[in-house]
Amino acid sequence: MFRRNLSIAFVLAVLVAVPAVAQNTGSADFSRFVALGDSLGAGFVSGGLVRGAQEDSVPALIARQATGQIIRQPLVAPPGLPPLLQLSSLSPLVIAPLPVTGPPGLDLSPLHQNLSVPGYDLGDALRNRQRGPTDLATFILAAPPSAQPPTMLELALAQQPTFAVVWLGNNDVLGAAVSGRVIEGVTLTPTSQFEADFTGLVGTLRGAGADVVVATLPDVTVIPYVTTIPPVVVNPATSQPVLGPNGQPIPLLGPNGPLSLNDRVLLPASAALRQGIGIPAALGGTNVGLPDELVLSAAEVNTIRARIAAFNQIIREVAQQTGAAVADVNDLLIAAATEGVNIGGIEFTTDFVTGGVFSLDGVHPSPLGYAVAANVFIEAINQQFGANIELVDLFPFLFGNEASAIPSIPGASVSGFIYTEGAGSQMREVLQVDKPSTSGDGGGRDASGSGIGDAVRAIRGHR
Repeated sequence: MFRRNLSIAFVLAVLVAVPAVAQNTGSADFSRFVALGDSLGAGFVSGGLVRGAQEDSVPALIARQATGQIIRQPLVAPPGLPPLLQLSSLSPLVIAPLPVTGPPGLDLSPLHQNLSVPGYDLGDALRNRQRGPTDLATFILAAPPSAQPPTMLELALAQQPTFAVVWLGNNDVLGAAVSGRVIEGVTLTPTSQFEADFTGLVGTLRGAGADVVVATLPDVTVIPYVTTIPPVVVNPATSQPVLGPNGQPIPLLGPNGPLSLNDRVLLPASAALRQGIGIPAALGGTNVGLPDELVLSAAEVNTIRARIAAFNQIIREVAQQTGAAVADVNDLLIAAATEGVNIGGIEFTTDFVTGGVFSLDGVHPSPLGYAVAANVFIEAINQQFGANIELVDLFPFLFGNEASAIPSIPGASVSGFIYTEGAGSQMREVLQVDKPSTSGDGGGRDASGSGIGDAVRAIRGHR
């Protein structure tokens, strides 16, 4: 597995040529490959879907390494869907969506092999048939006309898969972190529902004859979206905490008064802080606390972490019962967040903008991050199925074209950055953090805001 202390052998293994022919896949049959997932499986970067990153999504990399083939995906031309976030200014550092210059090109062919839909949770994959006019699922889960739209799982089964990548469940916890609100059954899926759904999904795929690899869920409380802004007042000129008379950092103001050091301030709070919100009047602020949706309390962080641990235990148990491989993606994230990872002599971390592991939205990996995650999947497949699939060559993601897809500014200070309201709204919209529960029939959610909604409407109007 990909562990915190990367060996020289591992580094050399990933800095090799991409295989030109199919690899030894052991007992795993890749002849009919499908992937079920959410934004992580779709290759979502910097707030949107775009061809360059999709072509190097985790499912695409796994299939390419195992078979030498390119899988069918709903590829989106630049500027992306919705338009990707960009560094629109360096002083101050401003992250905002690219302007919409016209409808992006989109592959609308049916029966994609990568069925990953941004914003989908586990229940959606099993039950959601609804398709709003501006819903990404309308295009990603495209299928021949039928009496009713198929679910993600039904579309996967229709292709009679022999191998399935399952990376679902992230949005069963992510909504709580991104929205700043832990609400049972709304932003956080109940454990019993998750267990029933995950058991049913993997069991159905295995019953249909597919070999399966699943993944643990990353701890969303350690992603840059949650950890970048400290809960204390920072001097933008020095990037250092402002100290009070007692020599201690002065806390920011939250919805219930001064924040504790264990509370978390979310990325979109940067725009509010620039307006003096959350800053005491004595330091030139408004003395108005940051709203609840921009803060995760220490208690909420603990609740989310406990739920992730419970879900990951379920994932491991179901995998053991069904013979599925388990890619420990959470282990990779924790390593990057706590110690950093050394690849080819370069240190990579989860630091926002400068770390190299995450893209500009602070939630999704960079192309390099996805490539390293793909190797975790491949190692799990090799171990479970007696395969010898070569790992992804990381050299292009370090120094080649893929590396240029997401900008990085080594040594830059991000304490004075602005994650604009537009960027925050786009992320909430595409991740559907306010969606209803899908424990029943599933909820069709239109992405009707100014970002993804307008972009999808433009596509539909120019077909």
